[in-house]
Order: sequence, then C-alpha cells, then structure tokens
Amino acid sequence: MRHSTRSPQRRPGAEPTVPLLVPRHREGADDIARNGATIQDAGASFRQMTGPADLSRRPVPEPSGKPVAVPRNDRAEMSNAQFALVFAIPVLIFLVVVVAYPLAYAFYISFHDVRFFGGYRADFVWFENYAEVFGDGAFWASAWRSLLFTGLTVILTLLIGTGIALVLRDLPPRWRWLRALIILPWAVSPYGAGIFFAWLGRGQTGLGTAIASAMGFDTIITFISSDIIMLYLAACASWNMAPLIAFFLLANMLTTPPRLYDLAKIDRMSRFATFLHVTLPPLRYTYFVFASITTVLAMKTFDLIFTMTQGGPGNASNVLTYTLYKTSFVNLDLGYGAAMSFFVLAFILGLTGILYVVWGRHEDRS
Repeated sequence: MRHSTRSPQRRPGAEPTVPLLVPRHREGADDIARNGATIQDAGASFRQMTGPADLSRRPVPEPSGKPVAVPRNDRAEMSNAQFALVFAIPVLIFLVVVVAYPLAYAFYISFHDVRFFGGYRADFVWFENYAEVFGDGAFWASAWRSLLFTGLTVILTLLIGTGIALVLRDLPPRWRWLRALIILPWAVSPYGAGIFFAWLGRGQTGLGTAIASAMGFDTIITFISSDIIMLYLAACASWNMAPLIAFFLLANMLTTPPRLYDLAKIDRMSRFATFLHVTLPPLRYTYFVFASITTVLAMKTFDLIFTMTQGGPGNASNVLTYTLYKTSFVNLDLGYGAAMSFFVLAFILGLTGILYVVWGRHEDRS
C-alpha cells in the first residue's frame, strides 16, 4: 500500500503541522476500518472471558495529567522481623523450659543445704556451699585434671583433623568416595566410643597386648593406667571429634586458589613451607572456632569418663564432671553439687573468654 508523506503547504505565520499518513486509495481506508473492527471484536471477546475490569484498582489520570494513586491492599503483611519472630518463639520457649528453668533452680538450690536422710530438708545457708567448694582440695585436683584433659583433647583434635583434611584433599579422583566414610567416627556416640576404647585399652585383650604378642613379646600392655590415662582419654575424645573438624578444614582448603600452589612450586617452597604460608592462613579462623567448641565439649565430657574409667584408676581420671556426678547423684548432696556446677560453668566461660582475647580478637581484626 502506498501512502503520501508530502506535507501540505503552510501559510505564512501558521503553526507547523505534523505530516500525516494519508491513504492514497479508497481500498487502503477500507483495510484500516476492517482491521479496527477486528481489534474491537478481539477486545470484546477477551473481556467476556476475563470478566469486567476492576477500574477502581487502576490509576486514573487527572485533568492535570498526574495519575491518581492506586489504593493500597488492606491485607496485613508480616515484616521480616515479625516473620523471624514466628520461628524464633518456639526455640525461645524450648530454651526457657530446657535451659533457663533448670539453671535458675540450680542457682536457687546452691544456697541451700539439701538433705534426704531422715526426711527431706532444705536449709538456707547463703554462700556456705560456694565457700566449701572454693576451699575443697579434691575439687581443685579435679579442676586440674579437667584442664589437662581439655588441653590434650584440643591439641590432638586439631592435629588429627588437620592431618585427615590434608589426606582427603590430595586423594585421587577415584578414591574421593573415602571423604564420605571418614565422618563415621564422629557419628558414634561418646558412650559407644568409650566402650570401644575401654575394650582396646585393657591389658589382657587390648590392642597393645595384641601388637606385642604379634611381635613375639610376652608382655601385657594396658593403656588404662594412672600414668597415661588422661592422654588415652584425650585420644579417644579426639578420635570422636576430629572427623567433623577435618570436614570444615577440607572445605576451606578447597577454596584456596590453585595458582597459589603453582606459585609456591615456582618459588621451590618445601611442603612444610607451602602449608605454613599458603594452606594455613585461610584456616586460622576455623581453628579458633573449633578450638573453642572443642574446649567446651571437653570441659563437659562425662559419658566418655563414665564408660571408660569411672574416674579411675583410683582418682587419676576424676575430672570435674565426674566429681559433680558423684557429689550430686551418688552422695545426694544437691546444694553442694549445684554450687560446684556454677564453678564448672565459670571455668568454661573463662577458658572460652581467654581464647577469644588471646586468639579470636586477633582473627577478627585480620
């Protein structure tokens, strides 16, 4: 279809006009009319299918040309804080019931002298229980054993976890399925691990005696002795916790750019120097986090001690948690045991606070 785009002649002083597309033939005008009717029919069919439009929701232009604001939806919507609170309230209720109430009741009992013999009696004694705990030599001996056990456990756990992570990182592709199996020791409960290591450490049927017999020595070797029992307990706890730490360390190692290791090879750095300057720096914060977690778990370890040694041989493994158990549930001295439990809590908070001041604060700044 041809159209004329020639502008009409303009008189002097008249305003300019916009050129119009004018159909040259009558047939062109008929085509435009037919197309317009078709579009109107399509619009009417669409309105019949979808229903009448709700014009009250549409912005209607004012005479000035400014659109009228659309009415807001009256349905209430939760903010992000309200949505988070909906999910946080059940957790808070659980913590209040399971943690806050027992903690408050233990604090209340710690100011009483509770006796069951001759009838239940709870006498208010102010701070006498705390004073007795502070002056109890057996308590401080147990505290020293707990600190020794915690220190050994943290060191062994981090070392074993680092070794496992390095081995898993360098596995060939066809052996990487072992990464899924290495987590199995962490899946074992401390109670089960204690029974397993108690059987391995016995003199008659233990692992040491079996190895000595295989080498031709008629010697009984026991790991459950007063000289090395704390180290053996720490090794058991490390065996149980190290795989979890290894997985987090492995995840950090895999994020290190490979080009850094290529540059280390170009500089002819040894394997130890490569680990010290390339692998270790990104792991420092992970080490701090898991050192803190392992410290808390080691300080409150009970089931492992109970199943392996029950505080023995003698009192060689009588740590704070086992002393607290005997005081509260064997001797039924609940007031004294409650006061002792807050000393244990103070030790845990103090150790983690020292770790943050000495180590964690430096990592935050870096």
